[in-house]
Amino acid sequence: MISKEEKFPVAKRYNVADIQVSREATAVKPAVVANLIKKASNPVLITGGTLLKDPKLVEIAVKFYEKGIPVIATGGSSKPLIERGVKPLFKTFTLHQITQFLLDEDFKINGKKVDLAVFLGFLPYYLSRMLSALKHFSEIKTIAIDEFYHPHASFSFTNLTKDRELYYSMLEELITKL
Repeated sequence: MISKEEKFPVAKRYNVADIQVSREATAVKPAVVANLIKKASNPVLITGGTLLKDPKLVEIAVKFYEKGIPVIATGGSSKPLIERGVKPLFKTFTLHQITQFLLDEDFKINGKKVDLAVFLGFLPYYLSRMLSALKHFSEIKTIAIDEFYHPHASFSFTNLTKDRELYYSMLEELITKL
């Protein structure tokens, strides 16, 4: 006689959970990020609230803008950027709203669909959810250049929380190679 378990196999919870993390971010160096940005047809930099506390991140975002990369400033991150002469595409939307725009097939910037989104200045637990949505429901490549590794991004810096100067030097190298 066939047992109930053999007749109706039960999926184990951990197997179901493994499906959700089938693709983790590739940890990359600044030169690789610069090449990815250069190859993209319509990249965009999306900034978060950490810019309000870290003037060096504001400086980096300004340099992205000066290199011709459009900036979307979420929430309060627009204030220090505007003060430095940056004209963000959007400046009053939250990261959640911007993610919804990016998920929309008809959303375009400068007449073209966004193919690469670079994220700077976000709290890890907040950005993780948005990166997960973009990973599962869009074709947009994502790069997290925060000091934390983001497994839901397409590409991410590794964890750099112990050496802040190394993190800043990696951001400067990225800008130099653009």
